[in-house]
Amino acid sequence: MVPINRMVPRSFFTSLTNGAAVGRGQPLNVRGIAFGGDTGVAKVMMSVDEGRRWQEARIGTNHGKYSFRQWELPVRFDTAGPQRLMVKAVNVAGVAQPDHPNWNGGGFMRNVIESIAVEVS
Repeated sequence: MVPINRMVPRSFFTSLTNGAAVGRGQPLNVRGIAFGGDTGVAKVMMSVDEGRRWQEARIGTNHGKYSFRQWELPVRFDTAGPQRLMVKAVNVAGVAQPDHPNWNGGGFMRNVIESIAVEVS
């Protein structure tokens, strides 16, 4: 039992759900929200190739270090088939969402990189 003494960064997709169908070659504006934990959001990074390359998303207005910030990134898929999108927030202290979850029984402080699968056709 370790007391929670800090908040960790977290980000979410809001414009797509797992299994969504997207058009090949069509512009798509992927959006979401991010929370920097206890220091605020510095940047949000998204990958469309299962984490091999990351692109910085545009983040919305900063309403204070504890606020959620909207993010968005325009993408275009050139090949059909399944694709995995990933998103991670990085806070002002340089802490990023990790590749593996920090497991605990209550689910507290879960901040693993979020991912969703889409089908490009």
